[in-house]
Amino acid sequence: MKTHAWTIAGISAVAGLLAAASPALSKTVNITVVGGPPPAVTFVGAFKDIVAEKINARLKAEGHDLQINWNHAYAQSLAKFNEVFEAVEEGIGGAGLILKNFEPSNLPLEAYTVYAPFVDLTRPQIVSVDARMREVIPELNAAYTKHKQVYIQTGVNESMQLMTKFPVTKVDDLKNRKMGSSGTFAEWLRGTGAVTVNANMAQSYTDIKNGVYEGYPISEILGFVYKTWSAAKYFTEVNFGPTIVSAITFNSDTWKSLPDYAQKIVREESAKWPGYLDELDAKKVEKFVGIMKKGGVQFSKLPDAERLKWAKAMPNIAKEWAQRQDEKGLPGTKLMAAYMEELRVRKIGIVRQWDKE
Repeated sequence: MKTHAWTIAGISAVAGLLAAASPALSKTVNITVVGGPPPAVTFVGAFKDIVAEKINARLKAEGHDLQINWNHAYAQSLAKFNEVFEAVEEGIGGAGLILKNFEPSNLPLEAYTVYAPFVDLTRPQIVSVDARMREVIPELNAAYTKHKQVYIQTGVNESMQLMTKFPVTKVDDLKNRKMGSSGTFAEWLRGTGAVTVNANMAQSYTDIKNGVYEGYPISEILGFVYKTWSAAKYFTEVNFGPTIVSAITFNSDTWKSLPDYAQKIVREESAKWPGYLDELDAKKVEKFVGIMKKGGVQFSKLPDAERLKWAKAMPNIAKEWAQRQDEKGLPGTKLMAAYMEELRVRKIGIVRQWDKE
């Protein structure tokens, strides 16, 4: 018995020494990130290839015994464009790269920049302005909480332009033309005489080729990624203004499962996401425009006078939108007024004073 006890004690002592000499085993947390577009679309690729990797790199560098195994479920593999937000809410995805313009009911206030187009904002400016709006209007982030999610960061898209099968040198060129559009972007075509067709930009190439419609409000990058340029050979720079159409959001239960230090790292690294989008998009625009030009796409810029004419021809979509939110008990008018005033304080160009009419 004594020999047996000694043996057990000896084994225990050796095991203790080995445990002390060995690093603690890392804990792995599995998080599925859901997104509609493929990684070729900048806001998805930047999270997948940069932000997610930097989060894990910091966890390791700072000595935390936690790593995140990111399961990237993009290109509508787990959820379609208009299903991503709900997938995160239901816990199918632990995190989501959402497109706000597909969530007019769940995230009604997030569309405020879309409903006040023709502003001369830079992308860094709109990130800063949006952060300010979230301080002034807490209902913006509360909408995520209502749907069992935690808002992390807004992403910015470059301004949408126009890709068409016909040249556009003046607003009247759009009259009686069928134009596809995604969600709230159809509002920009009101007053132009165009006939809008509710559509998904991922289908824009096929739809234009098959004659469903003749053009689409889309950017250089998205027009290239979705091959829209192969069917619509006229690109018109309209400059509606950059929009805050994307965001990183976490399922609330998934978020709560992360320790405080991990949450802090996720927030800090995600805050750099808009900057990555700017850098990547600048390179992509230069590359893709070159390819499209060689492929026969004709690029032009809508004259300032026609841009002003377009803005004035539209109904006051900002006021309409704000009033709809007010009727639902949301601070639509307050948000729109705060947004426009913030632009004025920063001396940012505004073609139409939407909140003052």
